[in-house]
Amino acid sequence: MNDVIFSKLSIYNQLFKELDQLYHNYAKSSGLSDTMFWIIYSIQERSEAYTQKELCDIWFYSRQTVNSALKHLEEQKLIELIPSPDNRKNKLIFFTPSGKDLAMKIILPLMEAEENAFSKLGEKNFDKFLHLTRKHNDLLDVEIKKIMEMSSEDLSSQ
Repeated sequence: MNDVIFSKLSIYNQLFKELDQLYHNYAKSSGLSDTMFWIIYSIQERSEAYTQKELCDIWFYSRQTVNSALKHLEEQKLIELIPSPDNRKNKLIFFTPSGKDLAMKIILPLMEAEENAFSKLGEKNFDKFLHLTRKHNDLLDVEIKKIMEMSSEDLSSQ
């Protein structure tokens, strides 16, 4: 393995974990699990209601994880689940007044902090950062799938 690339990968992975820890600590200080935090964040940032499936898809959480977090948020009377007019099985997720107040208190200041931090990078650097992160994720996805295919071929030949 290329030592220079490995060294930079190590730094990248540490930075990724540090970012994850920043959000985790913020969620925890607000009395929320990570999943509950990202659900409230998502509802706050979008004008349309989400379904459970959409939240699973955008945050890469399992259906069980999202369902559990939604139940906790519902028990705390922060959200309500309303059957979708299109499909009664799908429930739309809405803030209650208490949930909206919590989002204004916890999520909105964080969104402003994120905006301030990214605006200090400058628009071109921000766009480049997003482009390169997307490209890296896509390339890594291809490489991981290659490994998984090779592993499954090895298992099937045994």
